[in-house]
Amino acid sequence: MPAYTAPFGFEPVKRRDGLPYAGVTREYPIASAYGTALRRGDLVRVNTSGALIKADDTNATPTTAGGIMGVFMGCSYTDAVLGKTFRTYWTAATSAPDAVAMVVDDPRMLFRVAYVSGTTVISAQAYTDVIGKNVEVVQNTTATKFSDIAVTGTTSTDGPPFRVVDVDRDSRATIASTTYTAVFVTYGVAAHAWTCIAPT
Repeated sequence: MPAYTAPFGFEPVKRRDGLPYAGVTREYPIASAYGTALRRGDLVRVNTSGALIKADDTNATPTTAGGIMGVFMGCSYTDAVLGKTFRTYWTAATSAPDAVAMVVDDPRMLFRVAYVSGTTVISAQAYTDVIGKNVEVVQNTTATKFSDIAVTGTTSTDGPPFRVVDVDRDSRATIASTTYTAVFVTYGVAAHAWTCIAPT
């Protein structure tokens, strides 16, 4: 596909061992009337009460807060008018005691994500500038139904929660281009909930 022009959140692609993503998710409860919107592609974590919440980590590995559980893909709940409802997003403050989220929580997963210079401004990067580097998360909140978070700030120092493992070669503006608007990332050391130093 052509170069990306806007962020699209974290998109699961395959595992680090090469097996393709087959749509597997795990259900996690969302507290009724939880007050923060969740969009497909957002990062999420579990709080000390066992409920799913948005993970707002940016440039720090969340080793003291239970880690990032995974990526939000949608939710289901019983609506007072519509009955059983399925959505790719959670509207803040929705009243639904039976609400559950579908989360890609495999710590071996690779994700496609846009690279930005800041907020939602796409910034094409050369392979040699990003491969093997750690990146920060940019927590954009403009989009309503699909995530617009992205990554930025490649660094060789510890701290940021994700590691670049490749560029998305389909995200070039032209075939001859040597810069890419999206990268493939995986969790950094101790960033995921299952490998985090401190439990929830």
